[in-house]
Amino acid sequence: MVNSPTAKTVTVTETVTATATATVEASPREPADEDPAQSPAPAPLPSGEVALSDLTPLGDYPDDEFGLQTVTLGGKSYSNAMVVKYPCQPGTEYSINQRYKKLVLTVGLDDNAVAVSGKLAVIGDGKTRKNIMLEVNRPQTVTVDITGVVKLGIEADISDDSSCNDDGVVVALGKAVLMS
Repeated sequence: MVNSPTAKTVTVTETVTATATATVEASPREPADEDPAQSPAPAPLPSGEVALSDLTPLGDYPDDEFGLQTVTLGGKSYSNAMVVKYPCQPGTEYSINQRYKKLVLTVGLDDNAVAVSGKLAVIGDGKTRKNIMLEVNRPQTVTVDITGVVKLGIEADISDDSSCNDDGVVVALGKAVLMS
């Protein structure tokens, strides 16, 4: 340091600029208006011509009482026919939400099952829309007006209550098509 009467004190100013970089991982966030406990909305019902077998029935049905299989109706084979062994269970229901105007179906008793007469009812919102008589070797193709129906039901009434066994009565919808 210098001791002089003319010496001046010098102050040095230094500017430092710092840059910080941070990595942040965001977790997915649910929209604020969505309740995480709710399940996603069901897929919309298809339009046009739709096989009834493409829709999921309401409720739970064991495979040995309701399902798709190959059947013979009046000597004609139908693959992927909707079959129900009756009277082992109540009818089957579908939620169709007024989407369709008519149901066209070929129905009968499987030629290779127990031959017991009865009837099949097509029900729309709790009201019978059509009764179809069931006889072995006599399938029928019918058209049913289902305009405005929210819940479509298919129920069979078999005259012989003792037929509920492993080789039971098999009511088959060889072909069932909904039309918009």
